[in-house]
Amino acid sequence: MNRYEPSRRFTDKSTNAAAVEGATRVAEQSFSRSLAAIRELNGRLIGMAHANADAVFDLAREVAGAKGPSDLVVIWSAYARRQFEMTINQARELTELAQKFAN
Repeated sequence: MNRYEPSRRFTDKSTNAAAVEGATRVAEQSFSRSLAAIRELNGRLIGMAHANADAVFDLAREVAGAKGPSDLVVIWSAYARRQFEMTINQARELTELAQKFAN
């Protein structure tokens, strides 16, 4: 054993410890970002589900107030149009959110 061997082993252990600490820090940061992204996604999905449920209740209220078959056609057409637009907007929002998370 040469006289530098103990200091080399200490240096190797220190380097390994620093590498482990660095990897742990990166993993913790990654986990924190992922958790924040999941929370944001869940919040958006809950908001979308709430908006969709409100739309169905609005439809039921309008249908209940219909005077005849022609009113039902108008009500249903308006609902379908609103729902289609809402679905497009929700899909766009989810796509933007997915792109944000991917970056």
